Amino acid sequence: MDVLMEAAVAEDRPQPEPALQVQRDDLQWQQRRSGSELMRVRGAYRNPYARDRARVMHSQSYRQLQGKHLLGGVDDGEVFRTRATLAQEAAQLSRGLLRSLQHLHSASAPWARLLPEPNLIEAIAFGRQMGCPAFGEAGETALNNWLHDSGGFSAPAQTLRLLARQEPYADQFGLDLSRRVLLGCLAHPAPRRLVFSASSAGRDDRRRPPGCYYDADQDIVDWTLLPASSSDSHAFMLPSALPRDGHHGAAGWSGFDASLIGLAEALATGVHVLEDGIRLGLVTAERWLRLKPDPGWAAAVELGSPSEAARALFGASESARRRAIGTLVNAFIVSVEVDERDDIEEPLLRHRVCLLTEAEAFLAQLRHLVHEVALGAPAVSAYQRRGGRMLRAVAEAFWDDPLHLLPEAQRQAHEQAGSTGEQRRLLADWLASACDARVMRWHTQLVGPVSG
Repeated sequence: MDVLMEAAVAEDRPQPEPALQVQRDDLQWQQRRSGSELMRVRGAYRNPYARDRARVMHSQSYRQLQGKHLLGGVDDGEVFRTRATLAQEAAQLSRGLLRSLQHLHSASAPWARLLPEPNLIEAIAFGRQMGCPAFGEAGETALNNWLHDSGGFSAPAQTLRLLARQEPYADQFGLDLSRRVLLGCLAHPAPRRLVFSASSAGRDDRRRPPGCYYDADQDIVDWTLLPASSSDSHAFMLPSALPRDGHHGAAGWSGFDASLIGLAEALATGVHVLEDGIRLGLVTAERWLRLKPDPGWAAAVELGSPSEAARALFGASESARRRAIGTLVNAFIVSVEVDERDDIEEPLLRHRVCLLTEAEAFLAQLRHLVHEVALGAPAVSAYQRRGGRMLRAVAEAFWDDPLHLLPEAQRQAHEQAGSTGEQRRLLADWLASACDARVMRWHTQLVGPVSG
């Protein structure tokens, strides 16, 4: 009996890198699945998280992120917004949030010793984007439909699979990252079987897949959560909402590190993509002026009124726009706080980083604006939809004749796979790592020019 299912139904001066405290719980979170030593004799100048950061940055999947566009169809090269820039912004914003937590809150707070060091922040921020396929949401939906009978596809789930299984570094263990890095990359800590709604789902289902991890990767999650008690682990993996009426469920909160980076990603989307949308003419002053920040909060963080910000954001001065964006970022950074849940004891799972209610509400408005008029602009949507169709067609083409069309390494993996489902999964792994241009090139070679 599935136990989880039973429960569910029921720009400052650079700071020196802080020394890691050598405590028993710290050592547990620094462990790797391979069981390799925590600190090497040679190269001991790097702590485990510095090595994790290097492994992520030098991986093939991370390099491909610079070719996965967020504003494809309108980005003329002046903005050049990709998954890589989003990861870098998330890392930088996470450092700002970290400094705010250090300086605006008590050093005796129960979560103070959890604050991550810069290498850990960057390893997680860079790693979390690696599972995103070409063409964004359309690419994710296309691969999810193609794997309909083989466990589906989800970008957050693919991230964990890549980091812990597929990226070549340590046989059977992917990049063999530290336990705490994997925990930080577990953005949606619920298995697919508990949040996926099969209702009305079909091969042409256009719904985005749920945020989750793959059922087949339960062993990775179980290992990652070993330092926590069994009751804490089960509570952590329970969804906050079960699927119903054709709608997917939702995972619960994601713990301390994952929530810190997740908030930084939300800020990068809500503020920095907003800035690019303004520069590209997608976001207008009229649309901006519909936003309604809480007046008391805006005054407390010296944000000013939307009309005052509009003059700087939409004026002719580039430097004034940059300063206005900086003011906006700072307003959110100084609004950070830490929440906790009382049904979990393990500190890294018990606490999460969040915003004051007023700041969270305004960030939600910003993100809605960005998704509506920038990420959802007709040219961007058309680019993604064409790309999603191309990705699905390329998958079908390779699947029809894998022995002749796949490169040698992928062909051998295909032949050695134990089942048809595993073969489809391995092909999806390879396709998901490819950048936009590579998918387009494959499509031209295997299918022909796309129309429409």
